Amino acid sequence: MKKGKIIGIVVLALLLIGLILFASTYKLEDSHLRSEGIRVRVPEGSLVVQDCDEENAIYCKKTLEVNGEEQILEFEFVDFKENGYPDEVRASINGHEFYTENGLNIEENGSIDYKIFLNFQVIDDVIVFTFTDGTNGRSTTLYAIDTEGNILLEEKEIDDDDMLIKDYTEFITYEDNKITIYATRVVEDVNYHGESVCNAPHGDIVEGYYTYTYQDGEFEKELVEEIDVDEFIENRGIICAARE
Repeated sequence: MKKGKIIGIVVLALLLIGLILFASTYKLEDSHLRSEGIRVRVPEGSLVVQDCDEENAIYCKKTLEVNGEEQILEFEFVDFKENGYPDEVRASINGHEFYTENGLNIEENGSIDYKIFLNFQVIDDVIVFTFTDGTNGRSTTLYAIDTEGNILLEEKEIDDDDMLIKDYTEFITYEDNKITIYATRVVEDVNYHGESVCNAPHGDIVEGYYTYTYQDGEFEKELVEEIDVDEFIENRGIICAARE
């Protein structure tokens, strides 16, 4: 066999070996993630969790300290369909599940089915955070859980008259053991009870600030400020064609 042909065979063999080693050791990035043997195709931002220690497009691991001990929170999409989209989302703390939802349809619903976990805060022995279900607005729930995944507070409807968290603005603040939430009955600062806010009766309360104070293992809710429709219209600079 000619020397040149031998060298060519050796070079080809080395290239093949290199490709095999590369394929077996290369860590797939988000665009090539596989779960349950299925290539993941969820859009960026489908699962959002604040300040993850480890994360990719479908998973987040987050560590928080409660009473001097580390608590492990995990958030993940699971049960992937053949089209690469998940059917279910789960959240757990120290292996204890505290949130699950199945029947997801991100491929059709898009951002309506995005899952967003933000505003984490430790208050004494509990973890407080907000969960926003999609991006349509007024779809946020205030949660508080203990380190075993028990839900101590789950508040979406602040009252029984469509008062929901105003999650398209700055809506939450923490101070010591107190949480303050900004809530509204007005959709996108325009619609109130299905029609223009300009048609609302004078004096109707359309927004408010609520506090949740944690003490002795419980949360106590209090309405601390009300905003009526006339004040709302003035503050927003809304021009109403006719308002009696």
